[in-house]
Formats: sequence, C-alpha cells, structure tokens
Amino acid sequence: KIALLVGNNCYQHHPNLMAPVTDVFELSLLLEQLGFQVVSLLDLNKAEMVTAVSRFLQLLGKGVYAVFYYAGHGYEQSGRNYMVPVDAPQPYAPENCISVQRILQKMQQQRTALNLILLDTCRKWPLSKVIRVCHNISKITRKVRTSPYSCRSEDAEAYELQDGEFSSGIFMKYLKKHILQEKKVTHMLEDVLEDIGQDPLVTGKQVMEIKHTLKEARSLTDPV
Repeated sequence: KIALLVGNNCYQHHPNLMAPVTDVFELSLLLEQLGFQVVSLLDLNKAEMVTAVSRFLQLLGKGVYAVFYYAGHGYEQSGRNYMVPVDAPQPYAPENCISVQRILQKMQQQRTALNLILLDTCRKWPLSKVIRVCHNISKITRKVRTSPYSCRSEDAEAYELQDGEFSSGIFMKYLKKHILQEKKVTHMLEDVLEDIGQDPLVTGKQVMEIKHTLKEARSLTDPV
C-alpha cells in the first residue's frame, strides 16, 4: 500500500489556498492507519511535481494498492484535467502544469491491484475568480484497458471550512468520516458524495461525481 499526497498552498502568481496543508496532513494520518506507506509533500513547483510523480510510479507493481491525492489549483481544458504547480505563470497553460490523464495512464500500465486518484482541485478554465480549493475529482482505477474516470461536475465550486487558524476542505471533511470503513472503495466514496449533497453550506454549489471501472470488492482496509 503506497500513497503520494501533494498539497499546493502558496502560489507565486495565483491566489494562495489554506485547506491543502491541513487536508494532506489529515489524510496522511488516516492512510497510515490503513497500512499505507505515505509520502506527503507541500508547495511543489513543476519540476518537483514531475519528480515526485515519477518516483511514485516507480514504486508501483503487481498487487500494489496505490493512492494519489492532490489538493490545490487546477483546471480543465479540452476534456483534460491539469494540476497547477506553485511556479506556474499567469495565465498558465498545459505546458506549465501536470496532466492528470497522463498520470492515470501510467498508473494503469502497472500491474497494481488498485489505483485510487483523489483530486481536490478546480476544473474551471480560465480561472475567473479566486476559488479556494475548487473541485474535487475522485478517480477509482484498476488495471483495465479503458480509462475509468470520476470527477466533480463542471463549474461547481468547492469550499473550505475555517476554524481559527485551521482550514479544511468540504471534501476532506466527509472523506475522513468514511475512509476507514471496511467497504468497497466505490461505496465509500458514494457515502462521501451523499454527505456533501446534504451539507447545507454547499447545497447546489459543490457537486461530486464518481466514475470507475472497479469490479472487484477492493477496500482500502484490505490487508496487502
């Protein structure tokens, strides 16, 4: 069980965020409880993100449960999703950012037992206003020929909760409520989706979508 968590908070040319640092910390503790070896990294530029993802992919292999989580700015263009490094210029372009689909494709090339990608990021293009941790994109994948995809619906914003000096995203608020439960990972995310849909703070504003091709009853609680 291997996990790479990346949270970008402090941007050089874009509005700073507050929730990613807290969300990465909280998720790392939960995944460690589930038996994952976790690497957590904050405020990465493009070169650092490329290196981190490359090292992560090298660890994947037959039977591995792999989790990749990203929180920070991002956007969607021409049906492709991109993560924004902290050094991306304004306005940014695909060549300044990291393609989610490319990571997904490389993960699928490994003989892993489970690939789980969770993106807590924007899907707006261009970024029209300050948005604190915009969309949540949750991807469940396994070694299959097709490319499974799960994401938040387009142009719905995501929100942060602030308590004194601490801030966390709505998505993480409910993910940490369900992630330790012994149930199929798709069912666990469906519970998160349902809770977000019932939260009065974001009703009609923040919507989560899940797409997957997971047939086996894989759970993050599985012993590996």
